[in-house]
This record gives sequence, C-alpha cells and structure tokens, in this order.
Amino acid sequence: RCLPAAPRLCPRRGCGEAAGLRAMGFSEEQARRLLGLQPQLCPQRREAAAAQLLLLGLSAAAALDLLERSPALLRFPTERLRERAELLRRLGLAGGRAAR
Repeated sequence: RCLPAAPRLCPRRGCGEAAGLRAMGFSEEQARRLLGLQPQLCPQRREAAAAQLLLLGLSAAAALDLLERSPALLRFPTERLRERAELLRRLGLAGGRAAR
C-alpha cells in the first residue's frame, strides 16, 4: 500500500513525485494542481495516469485539464488505463485527435 501523497511541492527541486511530474513535462504550477487531485492516492497511480495521457499525445496542459474534469481516471487500475490507451492508439485516436 502507498502512503497518502502531500498536496504540495517539496521546496527542494528534484525530489519526490513533483520531480517526476516535472520530468514528464508538467510545469511546477501544473504539478502542484495535479498533486492536489485525489491527494490520498498512491503517487505511482497519479504518475501512471498522467503518463498514459501524455503517451496518447496530449500536452501536459490538456492532460491536466482532463484529469481535473475527470478525477475518477486517477482511480483506474494502471493496467486498465494502459489497455484503454492502447485501444485508442489502435483506433487512430492519438495526438491532436485524442485532444479533440
């Protein structure tokens, strides 16, 4: 089991979940907003959901917007998200098409 994640960024750059989100392309403000979504979730789940959306070709801003509008996506099992993302890619809904 994972411990609850703190909804704020660590003051040191490059630590913890916030650094992982920044490495994925999220700005510090976007990472802060993403950390505030479902703060009780395991950090790996939040990163996995964001990563799958980014792999679909969404921008960090579009991925954050989608997660803010549908925070239930963060509770999806990682494997199920991966399967759904793969299905969308096979259907040709990657990149800009997925964002629309």
